[in-house]
Amino acid sequence: MKTRLWMATCMTAMAVFGGSAAMAQGRGQVNQNRDDRSRQQYGDNNGNNSNNQDRADQNRFNDHDRQVTRDWYNEHPKHADRGFRDRDRLTPQYESQLREGVVLSPDLRRKTYAAPDDLRRRLPPAPRGYRYLVVGGHVILVDDGYRIHDVVHLELNF
Repeated sequence: MKTRLWMATCMTAMAVFGGSAAMAQGRGQVNQNRDDRSRQQYGDNNGNNSNNQDRADQNRFNDHDRQVTRDWYNEHPKHADRGFRDRDRLTPQYESQLREGVVLSPDLRRKTYAAPDDLRRRLPPAPRGYRYLVVGGHVILVDDGYRIHDVVHLELNF
């Protein structure tokens, strides 16, 4: 009787652990397929559909992102969104700070706004720890420490 109970317990344990491993392997395949679809959709830094880099890892605008931003800007001729208004213009001193690698000063941080929702929807999601901001008619990609990683300069026609 003890032998039968022992064998039943072992068989149950093997079924439980074996099924868990098979399910985990299946989930890994689903996640891999999802990653492959993401790479096909967004492509790599050069706009190529390469599997060597996930789009969410980029911390710069690519040519497509710049074109999407310009198209959005041209489709909104009144520029009523915060950050694009006449009163949001920057002085030459602040304009000179809008370059890669610069950490935004506290004064300039107060002049930044979140990028408009419809523009953010057109752009790929910002990498983890980054966000899209608008300042003085420019769209910038900054990290959590307000370090500028890239800028799209737009003509403001003032």
